[in-house]
Amino acid sequence: MTSFDRLIRIADRLAVVKAGSRIADETIHQAIGRTGPAPFYTTDKAAARTLLPVGFEWITATSAGGRVYAPCRRSGRDADTLPFPHHGQWGRTLPLSMCGAAMRAWAMLAKSREIE
Repeated sequence: MTSFDRLIRIADRLAVVKAGSRIADETIHQAIGRTGPAPFYTTDKAAARTLLPVGFEWITATSAGGRVYAPCRRSGRDADTLPFPHHGQWGRTLPLSMCGAAMRAWAMLAKSREIE
């Protein structure tokens, strides 16, 4: 399984779980190559906010139907008139959707490295 595939699978799983967990936190932490104790990414929005790759920024989240959509994009793209390109994900909580969006951003970076 490529890094891209693994990161997308993690994001897909985060989209359907009902609550964050320490197992998910550890999986995310390891998948993006961080060391030391894993923060509570899936339950704490401040911790989830730290997941973006360098050069990315969060866009305002939105909610509907009891779910939250958290988008992110490469920094400096706010001058674009279109809402793309961005990476985002729906989740049951803001931290879960932020984690999923961050995994999707990391996955796109991994894919671009695989192509090179």
